Amino acid sequence: MKFKGKSFIAIVLAPEQPFDGWFKELDRIIERSPGFFIDRPIILDVRGSNIPIEDLEHVLDGLGERSIRVMGIDGISGTRLKQGMPPSFGGGRLTAEVDVPEPATQTGKADEAADDDNPQVKEKDVPSSSAASASDTNGHSFAKSLDELERESAKQGDSSIVISDHVRSGQSILHPDGDVTVIGSVSSGAEIIAGGSIHIYGALRGRALAGVAGKDSARIFCTKLDAELVSINGLYKVADDFDGTLRNSPAQIRFENETLVFEGLN
Repeated sequence: MKFKGKSFIAIVLAPEQPFDGWFKELDRIIERSPGFFIDRPIILDVRGSNIPIEDLEHVLDGLGERSIRVMGIDGISGTRLKQGMPPSFGGGRLTAEVDVPEPATQTGKADEAADDDNPQVKEKDVPSSSAASASDTNGHSFAKSLDELERESAKQGDSSIVISDHVRSGQSILHPDGDVTVIGSVSSGAEIIAGGSIHIYGALRGRALAGVAGKDSARIFCTKLDAELVSINGLYKVADDFDGTLRNSPAQIRFENETLVFEGLN
């Protein structure tokens, strides 16, 4: 018998009191992106909360009603869990927080329209509280917010987004509904996560995870391959496993017969 290891990107949810308000925030995310939690590994983080088991049951029931399936609970002893609850889970490594912006206000919409009329006005960082822009360890917001990405996607008329800048270390771009194109490089320590294909018009030094929505036809393209990790539809390879002849060269990566195929681009 052989045992294999496999890495996954999991979403960590940390319930907060009052739970009714927390559930409303989840409902807002689901309303805007119905497939956001579908087929995604979900970890419930209750570290430091000393949550009563009855409250934990209430949280799990509420998540179940929203078709959010929890695979494990971090921060609670397994001896406290009742039969049928997800198992106790630990040992995870923290990454940059992923935020979802607050709903746009009327004033915000007016400001947005003014910005569209004035090309000299740069996009503003949007304060947020849960799923698509990231921060580095110093709290600086780098990734574009989900609202900003959705506005760009709407302008393009499809589900793809274009990032017209370098993606810096600590930054995470998450777009589970389509392709992501980066007009620039992806630095070491940065990551691009896309439901479709990923196009990098520059050096790919960080992590690129394509086809996370279960799309094995997704591909990864870059003008300089120097990635830490690449993945398509959950199948991944790290830098040590790459074809050395393609390092620092234009390349494409595709999924074929349950393996990743690396090819040069002329």
